[in-house]
Amino acid sequence: MEATEMRRLAAVPVFAGLGVAELHRLLDRSVVRTARPGEVLAVRGQPAEHVIVVEAGILAGVHETAGGRRRRLGDFPAPCAVDKSAVLDGGGYTATWLAATVLRCRWVPAGELLRLIDDVPAVRRHVLRHLAGRLRDRQVELVRTSFADAGARVAAWLVAAAGRTGRRVPLPGAQQGLAESIGMTRVSVNRALRALADAGLVRVEPGVVVVLAPELLAARATAAD
Repeated sequence: MEATEMRRLAAVPVFAGLGVAELHRLLDRSVVRTARPGEVLAVRGQPAEHVIVVEAGILAGVHETAGGRRRRLGDFPAPCAVDKSAVLDGGGYTATWLAATVLRCRWVPAGELLRLIDDVPAVRRHVLRHLAGRLRDRQVELVRTSFADAGARVAAWLVAAAGRTGRRVPLPGAQQGLAESIGMTRVSVNRALRALADAGLVRVEPGVVVVLAPELLAARATAAD
């Protein structure tokens, strides 16, 4: 059983370079939790006392306004560790984290991640690369949100998702979830998907978008870049 637990932990990119002793220490100091779809694991602004390590399933990050509007910040499939930046800056979780599917996660104390960043160069490089990549992605998203039309924004999301899942792209929470992911209304997303389908770039199925022409879809996504 412990060997299986260790393999699960070693599959998480930030911990991939750790030796047996370090992995064993993390197992000893962490706890496992399971969750059903929709269950909240952490609330935005709550002190980030643990790193949430997703070992099975998909974790979603959302931001909800006082007026009840929701922006889906991302869906994070296993294996991964989320919200490392919240541990680094001590400002509390940057999103409300909830289970998008049946979920198994491991709660690793924040102090263990900070210790590894200080002591293990491979962990430090991984965290720095991750944060730099997130910054670059946010800049691209800001430009796209400012200048791209609805079709380009939906196409860009589909291209990125297809890179992870293949040509059959599951929609997070159906079209409403996709709208929350890119900061648009469900009506606008529906129209954009219909236009992409009419152009022969995608096929829309219940809960799934099938990418038919990846190169043309990518060109549509970069129309405003």
